[in-house]
Amino acid sequence: MQTAATSKPKKNFFARLTKCGIAALCLVLGVFIVGACTIGGFSSPGRAYFAPAESELVFYLDYPDTDAPLGEVYINVGSVYAVAGENLSLSFRRASASGTFSSGRFSAGALGDFEFGNIYSANGQAVSGANYNWVRAFDLRETTQSVIASSYQLIRITVPCDMLINEVVFVDTNGDVIPAYAGESAAKGYFSSQFWSSYRDLFHSNDRTSTYGSLGDPANLTDSPRYVSGGNAYTDFTQDEMYVLQQIDNIRLGTALPDGYPLSDTDSGPLSTLLSMLGVLVFGACPFGLRLPSVLCTAALVGVAYLLGKELFGKKGYALLLSCLFAGGGLALTVGRLGLSLAPAALCALLAYYFMYRFFRRGASLEAPSVGARNVLFAGIAFAFAFAFDPKSVFTLIGLVALLVAGIVRIRREQRRQLAALEGEEPAPAPAAQPVPGSAMAAAPAPSAEDAAMRREAAAERAEAMRDAGAYRTKLLVAFILLGFVAVTAVLYILGSLPLYFTYVRLYEADPASPVLGIFTLIGRAFSDAFTLDNATAFSAANAASPFGWLIAFKGATLFSASTDAVYAALNAQPNIAMALTALVAFLVLTAGIVVYKVTGGKNGPFATPQAGRIFGAYILLTAGSLTSLLQFAFTGGASAAQGLLFQCFYIGFIPLLLYTSAAYESGASVRLFGRTFSRTVAIGGALVAVYAIVFALSLPMYFGIPLAPAAATGLFGWTSFANNGFYRM
Repeated sequence: MQTAATSKPKKNFFARLTKCGIAALCLVLGVFIVGACTIGGFSSPGRAYFAPAESELVFYLDYPDTDAPLGEVYINVGSVYAVAGENLSLSFRRASASGTFSSGRFSAGALGDFEFGNIYSANGQAVSGANYNWVRAFDLRETTQSVIASSYQLIRITVPCDMLINEVVFVDTNGDVIPAYAGESAAKGYFSSQFWSSYRDLFHSNDRTSTYGSLGDPANLTDSPRYVSGGNAYTDFTQDEMYVLQQIDNIRLGTALPDGYPLSDTDSGPLSTLLSMLGVLVFGACPFGLRLPSVLCTAALVGVAYLLGKELFGKKGYALLLSCLFAGGGLALTVGRLGLSLAPAALCALLAYYFMYRFFRRGASLEAPSVGARNVLFAGIAFAFAFAFDPKSVFTLIGLVALLVAGIVRIRREQRRQLAALEGEEPAPAPAAQPVPGSAMAAAPAPSAEDAAMRREAAAERAEAMRDAGAYRTKLLVAFILLGFVAVTAVLYILGSLPLYFTYVRLYEADPASPVLGIFTLIGRAFSDAFTLDNATAFSAANAASPFGWLIAFKGATLFSASTDAVYAALNAQPNIAMALTALVAFLVLTAGIVVYKVTGGKNGPFATPQAGRIFGAYILLTAGSLTSLLQFAFTGGASAAQGLLFQCFYIGFIPLLLYTSAAYESGASVRLFGRTFSRTVAIGGALVAVYAIVFALSLPMYFGIPLAPAAATGLFGWTSFANNGFYRM
């Protein structure tokens, strides 16, 4: 039963929510709901089956309607252990199930070979994006050679290399799924005892449970006869997400992971795979399951942007503006909805900056040093997670260390000021002039030497206590720095890497069968690989072609494309061009203003204002965050707007900072609009937000992959990027 004592914290929490706080909370929930409702469906294949190279998989088809022959064949292929971009061919053959089986019974007939590219097709001739997506291998309805239901009930697939096959689905001409069986016990009942002995070996060879355990169970091939046909980001995975899914498959294979080409997500840290794996384990290998963790992190990122804005500006209205600009800036609704490491890494890095900036501004008092110093600990833990999600987050240390040093200098300077004040408490000598009789001076006795000595002793004791408290605070800060930035970072990264041990063995050992490298050597090599974008897809290769590739603020990136001659349906990551340009202008104006402010005397100059400290601190944080997030990809080929999620958090912050600065120095007449009076800053800010909203509305089709005619797509958002990646323009 809830008592007054238990309900009080809830009342206090909701009582502290202002209108801006409630609006920010609604914005966070809105981003989550929109993201969760648009990241994809729940339809996922069943458990994967490991098919060794040159193996032959045989299926028995039990037609529910003997008048409806086989019309379509769908297949969902998982990890393919071949070179990325290589074209591979699956051989489909069919045979009858009547009489005694004999060799040579299988023939191509209406089927044949299905060619697909591993992740993508390097020459563009095979089907791209086949891994983990449902692809239609054959559509027999378009021919006159449909497989006759009464005769051809056996389908054989020959695989060219080691691969995981998630599921195979056979559909009749009525659109109904034909029950199919690949296991020996399941197929036996459909053959007479007279002929079963000749067919038994076909299904017995499918069973590889003795070698691969549950991954060798032939029932996995048909255990979940669900398929989806789409061709958009709602039903299909992007090419970059396929590397994440392959890394998950590598973990599941463990010691059974084959030699050859174990493709893995080496562009990110180990924790990114484990977080994605958690969603897949709960919801299955479906778009929703893989992408949900990123959506949660993106929604939290919007909330952290609001908290950071409160700390920067001290006013909730500007904080709400910052979170709104980030939520609708173009990357939160695209990159933030994909099952990649970008959103989790950005969330943790921004949290690290938030806590460290709190320490920079608030310090750590001598009376309760742990209250302020724990911000350093929280910043270190947040950095540890960001580093484990993406080792390139190490560049954020530059800004974090700068804020840490500046914060320590401030509290040490304040401590020296307090010590100097104590040392100045020595009483002045007795006055030489004779006091006037009857005055207050006459009534007050002159301080004796004993009193002066006692006061000096008391001041010395307080000074000593202050030095002791300062030493304790210093030790506490050092302990928190070592704990968060060193111990937690190292432990988290190492523990997160352990499930990937067998992947690292296949990647870095000369002879995986006889490994000689230690676990720390393997982790070190994987760490160095994270600083290169090796998992080049067709889209990331195009991203690298632009001369503006290093400036990820303005560069568009196509993450998914299902464009045809008649329909353009692509998911594009493109920052709101109006916001990007305004932020550039704001950065230049603020930089010039701060230079003028410092040159003209700073606090004692003509441009001094009570808000100057906040303006300067916010400028330093936003600049440091922007530069360090750019450094993560400055020397990495293939970087584009897709890697700019964290950068956008800081870069867009210059817009509310410019408005805040304008309001601090504003004087003069107001503007009257719609019967109400506004300050010029509010009027300009409202006009900017209106422009951003128009660009946002025009860009919705490219944010959500809404199918459009190419001419309509060009008119709506084709003009919003002047540094496109080759896929973006129609």
